[in-house]
Amino acid sequence: MTQQRTGPLVGMRVLDLSHVMAGPVCGLMLADMGADVIKVENIKGGDDTRDMVPPVINGESGSFMMMNRNKRGIALDLKAEAGKEILKKLVKTADVLIENYRHDTMTRLGLDYEVLCAINPGLIYCSVSGFGRTGPFSTQGGFDLVAQGMSGLMSVTGEAPGRPPVKVGPPVTDITAGILAAMGVSAAYAKKLQTGKGQKIDTSLFEAGITHTYWQSNIAFATGVSPGPMGSAHPLSAPIRRLKQLMDGSTWARQTRRTGSSSSTSLEIKQLRMMPGSSPMPIEWPIWMRWSRP
Repeated sequence: MTQQRTGPLVGMRVLDLSHVMAGPVCGLMLADMGADVIKVENIKGGDDTRDMVPPVINGESGSFMMMNRNKRGIALDLKAEAGKEILKKLVKTADVLIENYRHDTMTRLGLDYEVLCAINPGLIYCSVSGFGRTGPFSTQGGFDLVAQGMSGLMSVTGEAPGRPPVKVGPPVTDITAGILAAMGVSAAYAKKLQTGKGQKIDTSLFEAGITHTYWQSNIAFATGVSPGPMGSAHPLSAPIRRLKQLMDGSTWARQTRRTGSSSSTSLEIKQLRMMPGSSPMPIEWPIWMRWSRP
């Protein structure tokens, strides 16, 4: 039995031709909100995440299931005319198509925006790429590590100036590009409900990386100086640093200075007890927790 869909996007039909992470994140966001998302995979092996193991859950790649939850699926050979014709039939009743191929792949396949829009003028065609479909790097492929470096994220990540650049742990540009794409699709769909017309959406991992540098870009443009890596600190506010563990392991305290002020305030967090059977706390911990004045 097929579970009935719920959410604000019930009624939206999406063809998700994308693979690995950035594009699939867009599709899963839309599916989570109720859209009917049809995952279109390469007939020869399918999405690369099918081979990204471990873990394997009930014979299936956990990575693939994470990125493609709530989606239906079909495999097509888009290099064959029969596969292209099947996709074009699906496009006739689709609201959205998502793709994250290299810059000219869809054109060479004869499945670019102009071709598919002629079939369905209401189609919202969403492209997710490394550097966007226009500009000096549009022909270059891109992945998270490259986007983090070129967007400046790695220059402000790490413990202190003078150390090598550090990648943010999760693939934040992949994930954020998918979120930006889903937001663009949702806005375009709202417009389509008013006008009946679709449009083309273009976002990138590079753009996604830059969105994470609001504070640092603000400082750099205003002063001409990049703030550089600051560990767990915040360039504009406090207390967002590290707490130092006291001898008894149960009370943590630190000294902080309000940004833009010469006054200091002593902050204390009392009785942070370890869970039974847990390992000793590290000497320093980042803080995202409540604090109280002594």
